[in-house]
Amino acid sequence: MIKNYFSLDEDYTNIIKNSLPKMKIININPISTGWTNIVFEVSTDCGNYFFRFPRDNFWIRTIVKDYEFSKFINGKTDFNTVQLNLLYDNGRPYSIHKKIEGTVLADKMNDLSPEEIKVISSEISKFMYQLHNVSFKEDEIFDIDNIGLNLTDFLDELLNLHVSQEDKVFWKYDEFKQKEHNTLVHGDLNSSNILLDENNHVTAIIDFGFGGFGNPYFDIARIIGRCPDTFKNEIIKSYESISNEQLDYPVLNDEIKIWENIDNSYINYMRRIGIYK
Repeated sequence: MIKNYFSLDEDYTNIIKNSLPKMKIININPISTGWTNIVFEVSTDCGNYFFRFPRDNFWIRTIVKDYEFSKFINGKTDFNTVQLNLLYDNGRPYSIHKKIEGTVLADKMNDLSPEEIKVISSEISKFMYQLHNVSFKEDEIFDIDNIGLNLTDFLDELLNLHVSQEDKVFWKYDEFKQKEHNTLVHGDLNSSNILLDENNHVTAIIDFGFGGFGNPYFDIARIIGRCPDTFKNEIIKSYESISNEQLDYPVLNDEIKIWENIDNSYINYMRRIGIYK
């Protein structure tokens, strides 16, 4: 029986070569940190590309959403976003995109000066505010029957599929829906999805597989919870300045805690399946 997702024991070299028929493949390097997808960085005579092959049915659907969402928001903020190509192998979708040069914030955030933290926090806040204010109609973004378009629905399915009942006792679906789902959100805006250039300015935002409809607190809480405390006040001040509104701090703190619990429960899941040591 043909699977509709990918496993480690497949001929990825052949799939990748067939995906780039006009390019000379120099090197195919597996990226071991991929837990939602099997990931390769491929060096060619025309630059480097990332391939992502979903590990199960849930991530198969998510990668299609990532493609749809990224396509819709392209050019609608001041920041680069990855432009995916969606390809198929025996009916199974996988994505390919050209590498955007930069260093992820996670690799630099403990070595930044106070002034650099202020600038980066301002740029992150600017991206969030611009995304949260993109005008949209739902059928303009997702023109297929896909997956959890409200972030809470997406997370609910994710946790039910991949997290044990014991590890998700914290999950109170209704408590996470503090406000109306009337904005676009990145959904997983953490320090590994923000790229900095050589001058430590935000050059790109990547990975919109969690993207959908929500409220600004989802993104603000996510990035604050995954950065050192030195970023927290700067991001809050910047977002309040750009939006000209004060944030609801109890709501923000509650959602930071929920994201922390989601991360911890998912780490336990990845340990059980052998991806995370």
